[in-house]
Amino acid sequence: MFHFGEIPISFLPGRCDDISFSICWMSKDDALERQNGNLWVNGTSLKSTRRIGKVTSLAVYPVVENKLTLQYGGSVQSWTLSITPRTRFTKIRGRQKPLERPTNATKSFLDLLSPTEVFACENGTLFFQQDENFFLAVGHTMRLPVKLESRSPSMLLVSWVTNSLAISDSHTVTLYRTELDSYNTLSTDSTINNHYRFTALDSCSPYVACVEIAGTRSFTCLSTITDPDVPKDFEVTSWNSSSISLSWDCPENRRYSLFLLTIFYLNSTDHVTEEVPLWHEEDSFAFTLSDMQPCSRVQFGLQTLCQAGTESRYSTMVLNDGNSVHSNIWALHQTSFGPDTYTLRWEVRNASSISRFRVYHDGVLQGTTLMTNYTVGGLLSCQQYQAKVEALCGDGVLMSAKTVTAHTGPSGVSELRYRSNDSTAVWTPSARQQPAFAFLYKLSYENGSTIQSSSVTGTELRLMGLEDGKTYILDVWEECEGQWESEHSHLFFEGANSSLGFLIRAAGPAQDLEMQLDLSVMGLMMVVPWSLPEELQSDVSEPRAKMGKIFKDKLQELLKDFDQPARIELATFEPAEEPDKTEILFMSFDASKTEEDLPLPVEDQLDYIRSLNATNITIRDGVIHWDGHDLCASAQHTLCPRNSLCLNTLGSFTCVCQHGYYDVSPVIEPPTASHPVCNEDGLFSQCLDKLMTGGIAKPYLVSYIGGKVDVKLNDGRCTVDESEMFYYFRTSRKSSECGTERRVNKTHIEFQNTLTVTLTKEQTISRRDLRVVWKCVYPRHYVRNAQVSMDMEWLSSLSLVEFNSSLQLVLTMTLYSDESYTYSYRDAIALGLEDTLFFQVALQTNNSFAPDVLLQVESCWATESTDPEDTVQGVLLQDGCPVDNTFHWLSVNGLAQTSRFSIQMFAMPKGLPLYIHCLANICGHDEACTKNCTSQQRNKRSVNQVNRQGKQAAVVSAGPVVINTRVKSGVQPSHCESMCQGDRPDAPSRTFCFCLTQS
Repeated sequence: MFHFGEIPISFLPGRCDDISFSICWMSKDDALERQNGNLWVNGTSLKSTRRIGKVTSLAVYPVVENKLTLQYGGSVQSWTLSITPRTRFTKIRGRQKPLERPTNATKSFLDLLSPTEVFACENGTLFFQQDENFFLAVGHTMRLPVKLESRSPSMLLVSWVTNSLAISDSHTVTLYRTELDSYNTLSTDSTINNHYRFTALDSCSPYVACVEIAGTRSFTCLSTITDPDVPKDFEVTSWNSSSISLSWDCPENRRYSLFLLTIFYLNSTDHVTEEVPLWHEEDSFAFTLSDMQPCSRVQFGLQTLCQAGTESRYSTMVLNDGNSVHSNIWALHQTSFGPDTYTLRWEVRNASSISRFRVYHDGVLQGTTLMTNYTVGGLLSCQQYQAKVEALCGDGVLMSAKTVTAHTGPSGVSELRYRSNDSTAVWTPSARQQPAFAFLYKLSYENGSTIQSSSVTGTELRLMGLEDGKTYILDVWEECEGQWESEHSHLFFEGANSSLGFLIRAAGPAQDLEMQLDLSVMGLMMVVPWSLPEELQSDVSEPRAKMGKIFKDKLQELLKDFDQPARIELATFEPAEEPDKTEILFMSFDASKTEEDLPLPVEDQLDYIRSLNATNITIRDGVIHWDGHDLCASAQHTLCPRNSLCLNTLGSFTCVCQHGYYDVSPVIEPPTASHPVCNEDGLFSQCLDKLMTGGIAKPYLVSYIGGKVDVKLNDGRCTVDESEMFYYFRTSRKSSECGTERRVNKTHIEFQNTLTVTLTKEQTISRRDLRVVWKCVYPRHYVRNAQVSMDMEWLSSLSLVEFNSSLQLVLTMTLYSDESYTYSYRDAIALGLEDTLFFQVALQTNNSFAPDVLLQVESCWATESTDPEDTVQGVLLQDGCPVDNTFHWLSVNGLAQTSRFSIQMFAMPKGLPLYIHCLANICGHDEACTKNCTSQQRNKRSVNQVNRQGKQAAVVSAGPVVINTRVKSGVQPSHCESMCQGDRPDAPSRTFCFCLTQS
């Protein structure tokens, strides 16, 4: 029987968070080993967590009882420590009373510590064992030599205070994990930083992190746990008006203490009115909330909880909307408008929980409805209003409310007519005009091609240059606030014989006195000494419009200092009757007269141009002649890129895209400014390292769809960028950001972005919707400069084996850097063919007592994918015997719970990163587990993963390992169509394609 005594030892700490309680010990000349000694804390041996000649400390949890056991010199002593910061007492129970003072031998140990070094047990120190070779103590400090900074389910970040005298030296960090009642080393590393991040850890698992700070005699350790994984698939399985049932899956590694379920009761604005936490300790991963009040709105939050000592760690909360989303108003929007009305539409997921809807206009109740649409009338035209819709349950319980800005539109025009005597269109506004109103118009030929379109503020439109007897179509409509348009008013009419019309028809050389007289009074003509290219002769040609602007700007520049301000308008340009020449006809008006078109005297303008003595310009017979060179025709080489035209700019040249092609240089990466990049329909796409771009020209979409369009990228979570000429997008390779679709096969990763183009909501009928699809295909294993891409994740699989009805065993496979098996790889690694791979297949018994269980590695093989059953395999070990002559056992296979082997680095046919897989058997105490291999080399053959002897077996894997050859292998380009299907393993590192589909 132990005789227990209680020894209250007081201390005066600061805040509880600043105190670190530790067990400290030191062994000189391996005294603990020579005395057949050992040290346990709470049943776990600390024998491996020490450094010879160093003061070792392990931080322990306060509040809970910690059992300390020492085996030393043929005796075993035990103590129970109860550390209570709140009451400022440490209680010790045990047969042998600890001492408060150190012996001279212990002082000599402590004198080895430098003045700047922290002794983790420096305050309230109690000594359990002291002799000339060993001491064991407990105490606390507020200087925290090693501190846990942060953690996650797979990471621990530890920091420490460095010794300023040894700041350039490296520190040693070691991570331990409990296995079979002792701490086993997981990894050892060194760093010159004052912090270290342990990664690739198991969630909700206890670890001991130790630091040997450079220049010190301390080996300081702290024990902690990683954060838990979040629960999976948290969803509602059933619900009605009075109850909701939910279920979820446990974390992937099945490690947790219990679950915290939080119930949130919401009001109509989604604010929490009550929060009810519940500890869920049942074995079933399900919960039912019963006896709910009618018209309740409830959401749920779920967290995994891990506990170790006084530490409690909660996972990120997973939210479930419960029944709250079913009564929410969704997608409230305006569907149509008139000059005095607007119509709203909305959605609810489950109308059974809604009794009716209330509609408000500018805060005033308009009415109630059972439908999900409502029209508000009797309003002013072209006005904005605030509209609100409320969803009610029962007799009047408000469940949700949404607000939207609505508007009315303009009234339009009436009495649209054509006045032939002065070639003017006139109309009457349907309502009183306001400053924000404007009238838009479009003048077209009978075949539908547009002549011109613009806007005016008055109710008259002067139509210049119409041909006598030719049929035209004029559309006029009203616009307000620069965005809302009325219905179009249409007018079909024939052009009249006006003087201006005659002048435009007489665009060729003057043939008689009457034409010369009209020209001298009304217009300016310029002749250039080159023929009009065929691409510029069509009225609808986009390059023709650009060339017309060039000529207009040139004449505007010539007349910029004329004694009257001039406004130049281009009438037309056509091939001249004289070979290889083109005639351009202009109209010039007094720019100071904004209300009317007042022509300027032609002869005065010609006299002014003569006085300039401009280079390459002469006046002959009342016509301006440009006598300069055609730089586009005289160039020895092609001046402009593919799909573009060279235009002479009267002294220089410029390149413009052909009709139907658009310059994408401003929106591609990187932007180019020297020459246009002309793509048909403005379609472009780029597949860059971290970015994917694509776009299409606005004019093409408008002409294809037949009106104003709405453009949506993928699922609409990201907006489409818009410039004057293009709709375009830029997305990363993260599919979670903008709804990019991602497909993966064994060799490539494909990313797909889709633009959906539809007519705007104002259009009632649409039959030409368009989907534009871009695809970028990347090789799955992309190596740049012999460095592994960040896309490659390290695989180190664990396999769970049912050994018998009460015992579960875990198999792991790890790749180490050398034969010491100290440092293991946690990331993809590039190695040369001369390097050696060191593998360990190990059995973890999960703290179960299974000393008779042995491990046998039956077969090992390599693949160029993570799939162990890949059809292309390189066999390394067959039936427990090496097939590859560089395969060497570094332990006896089948005599322990760990097997180690090495193999020289190698390559496989495709040159992709390698993954190594092994089939391992679990043997009982009465089974033969070793193999007798003959010296005869075995043939390489496909791996049979079925254990023929009926033993418990599993496959474990590790990788990727990349071959560093320093030689870039050539690849052949592939067709876009087959690359889009993702079926070409020889694809270049990045490729793209896009296609258009009509729905």
